[in-house]
This record gives sequence, structure tokens and C-alpha cells, in this order.
Amino acid sequence: MTQTPHKRQLVYPNRFLASVIEAFRAIGANRTRSLLTSLGILIGVMNVVAMVSLISGVNESIFDLFRSMGTNSFTVTKMPAGNVSYADYLEMRSRPDFTYEDAEALAEQCPSVAAVSPQTFVFRKLHRGSESTNDIVVMGVTPEYQYVTDADIGDGRFFAWPEADRKRQVIVLGHPIKERLFGARDPVGRDVFVGNRKFRVVGVMEPMGELFGQSLDEYVIIPYKTVSKLYGSRLTSRLSVKATSPDEIDDAIAQVERVLRVRRGVKADDPNNFEIITQSQLVEMYENLTNVTWIVMIGVSAIALVVGGVGIMNIMMVSVTERTREIGIRKAVGARSRDVLWQFLVESAVLSGIGGLLGMGAAMGITKLISSVTPIPAVIELWSVVLALGVSVTVGIFFGLYPASKAARLDPIESLRYE
Repeated sequence: MTQTPHKRQLVYPNRFLASVIEAFRAIGANRTRSLLTSLGILIGVMNVVAMVSLISGVNESIFDLFRSMGTNSFTVTKMPAGNVSYADYLEMRSRPDFTYEDAEALAEQCPSVAAVSPQTFVFRKLHRGSESTNDIVVMGVTPEYQYVTDADIGDGRFFAWPEADRKRQVIVLGHPIKERLFGARDPVGRDVFVGNRKFRVVGVMEPMGELFGQSLDEYVIIPYKTVSKLYGSRLTSRLSVKATSPDEIDDAIAQVERVLRVRRGVKADDPNNFEIITQSQLVEMYENLTNVTWIVMIGVSAIALVVGGVGIMNIMMVSVTERTREIGIRKAVGARSRDVLWQFLVESAVLSGIGGLLGMGAAMGITKLISSVTPIPAVIELWSVVLALGVSVTVGIFFGLYPASKAARLDPIESLRYE
């Protein structure tokens, strides 16, 4: 009588379970050899899961930073965001700096621009009583800076336009600078010295945190005109620009480019003597860097998995030879060729899967260790775990196919005679 589909559904799961149990018995009989065989799979899976975890953690930190800068903001600088040759660097360094008047012109003549803040920088030590800092960034901006960059004040306030226009010596501290100079005390209304100049603290910025262990808050902010008065007007500067909306950013960039070309005397056929850097450009540049890492990771992992697969094929060939008489007995009592093929394929897949599981465990341990002793963040991605386990089992099946088919083709009579 022909077997019904319902009966087949009952048989196959039992056969699969029996094959898995038999595979674990065979592997357990040669534990050391099996562990060494799966070492290549272990290394490949460990590399994939660990690298994906570390890269994902870094990506999340970087993209959070980009998002905090605002999607409708961009920066106008003398230098591009990426690397340039030394000759190009010398040429770009000699470009004219941006002025306060450039920022005013952009705000007045660009309809798609909501706000502009010029920025300039000096490095000075801060001190208060016996407490002091190393040289840190002293950034000169206008009150528009807070709106352009979506920066938040933690305590106190940002300086106002009257203070900025009158070149008052007021200062807003980055959070770690406040902690270093004042500890738990409220710094607002107190004085600090920037070099040998006394400034009144009016506020403390909301902390942004760290990136790769480096604080993003190691700076102080003073009015742009105050920097020019105290430290000179011929300082490297840039312009931070905010469009009226994310949809208007392309129009804002075109308007800014047109106004600056006129103000800087750029001829119609000449290229810009300034650079416009958007958040999307920074993201693209970063993704190009990480793509190289992905390619290297895939290459290393592929090599390790191929080595592990070859090792599995070799051990399965040895296993077929060692179990030739057993195969003959199984066939003599009614086992079919496909039963033998299935048994060895399952054993190969289980061996490879064990290597994959061990690799995932090692990867999770490594990522936790790296996260605990270094500033590099790590995020275990579920898809990378599933993918790594799936690939490891697939490698076992692929490289186990030839030994399994060889075992299935053995003649039962000849196999029974094998010593």
C-alpha cells in the first residue's frame, strides 16, 4: 500500500532527530579531533559577529552625532572634509578667511537661509584659583550659533546680542570644563581666566558625551567680536549655516555659493575658493571608510570559513573510511543510499554548527571585553548571529556533500569485507 503523506510527516522528523543524535555520538567519540576541525568555522564566525558588533556600535555613535548637528545645517570652510594632497593643502590654507560681514551678507541675501553664525578658534588655558586646564578650544561665535547647531544650555544661559555686539568678556563653559574648574558648585555669575583675561560665566552647555573615548565637550564659547578684540581678527574661521527647512537646503547651498563667489571675487570660470560641507557628505565619507572595513572583514571571514570547510571535508573523508564496515552493515540490513547520504550530511552540518556556536560565544565575549576596556562601543546585531550560524551550517553541508555522496555509493558487499 502506498504510504500516505500524513505518515511521511511522522517519519521524517524522527529520522532527522535520529540522525542528529547519531551525529553527536560520532562527534563525541572524537572530541579533540572534532574541535580542531571546527576551528576554522569558529574563527570565521567569531570574526563576522565581533566585527559587525563593533562596526554597528561605532556607526550608531557616529550617526547620533550627525543627527545632533541637524539635517538642515551645513558648514562653509576653507578646507574640504576629506584628505587632500600636501600641495592642495598649501593652496587651500592660503585662501582668504571668512569675515563677520560674510555672515551678515548671507543672512540678508539668501532667502532660504534661516541663520548664520561665523566661528573662529583659539587655544588657551583656563584657570580659576588653583584649578586649571590644558590648552583647550576657545570658540568665538554669535548668539545665532545656539540656533544653527541646535545646541542646548544645561545651566544658565547663552550670551545675548547686546553682550556680543559690545564685545563683553562673557563665557559659556563646556560641561567637563565646568566640572574641572568648579566641581559641584554653580559656576554661573563667577569669574574664570582665559589666559590672562577675566571672563564672567553666564552658562554651561548640555553635555554631548564622548566619541571613541574623546570628550565632545572640551571647549568654551565666547562672543565672536570679543575674540577679534582680544586675539586679533586674522584667525582661521568658518561659517555655520542653517537652512529654513531640510527641503530648502539645496536652495540655501546654491544661494550661499552665489553670494560668497561675488564677495570673494571668484571669476565666472574659476572654481570656488571655499568648501561647503553638508551632513550627507560627512555620512557618505564615513560610509566609504567603513565599506573598506566590511570588504576586509568579508575576505578574512571567507578565508577562515573555506579553511574550516576543507577541514570538515577532510575529517568526514576520514570518518567514511573508518566507518566503511559500519556503512556496509547498515546497507545490508536495509538502509538506502540516501539514508547514508543524509546521515553524513547531518553530521557535517552539526560539526560545522558547533563551530559556529562556539564562534558566536567567543565573539560576544570579545566584544564585551573590548567595550569594557576601550571607548569603542559594541552592539550585538541579531541578524549577524543568525547569518553567521546559517553560513556555518551551509558551509558544513557544502563541504560535507562529497564525503557523504562517497559514503552513499559504497558497495555493501565490499564494505563488509573492509578491515
